[in-house]
Amino acid sequence: MLYKKALSKLVVFVVLLLSHFAWAHSPDFSNVIISKTENGQVILQINTSLTAFQEEVNYMNGEGAYKTPEEFQNLVIAHFKANFSIVINKTDTLQFKNPKVFLGHETKLVAEVIGLPDQVNSIHLKNELFKEIYNNQSIIIFLMDPFPTEKFTLSRDNNHNLNIELKDGTWTPIVVEEAEDFNFKYVFYVVGILLVLGVIFLIKKRK
Repeated sequence: MLYKKALSKLVVFVVLLLSHFAWAHSPDFSNVIISKTENGQVILQINTSLTAFQEEVNYMNGEGAYKTPEEFQNLVIAHFKANFSIVINKTDTLQFKNPKVFLGHETKLVAEVIGLPDQVNSIHLKNELFKEIYNNQSIIIFLMDPFPTEKFTLSRDNNHNLNIELKDGTWTPIVVEEAEDFNFKYVFYVVGILLVLGVIFLIKKRK
């Protein structure tokens, strides 16, 4: 068991190392790592290129929305709060304490995660931080016991959402049934028929 855990963590480390150059240079790639420190703090870290955050901030706020690094960092944090969330066991929405942005060629957003319950049965994670960037992909990794060490990829294909549940020590995808879109064409048909009937009624009434 210990061998398998060590091997899985080594594989994840290698994946992160090889991917580092991709997200440090391209706005298309980012990663989200949730880990626990030795003193029990749960830490969220989001890594991507500076360009990715700049493109999103400019798209949401317009060119020239910031003039200093501090103003840019504040806009990144506001963007994070509006577009990133984690819900545990379908009811517990986690909070992110004291988020900070570390600027560089590879830019990081780091925050302490508050409210993680002792028993975790399911996770719903939404990361729409870079949804406006074409073909963007975000790798999600949990590096904390007793969570299985496994990477997930969010993209347009899954609407930047991760829905998983923990069963027998393994992450299992939760199939989310999407509500069928209301078809407005039927409304137009009904309205059209009512108008025709109304016109016929008025003609007959005049006669």
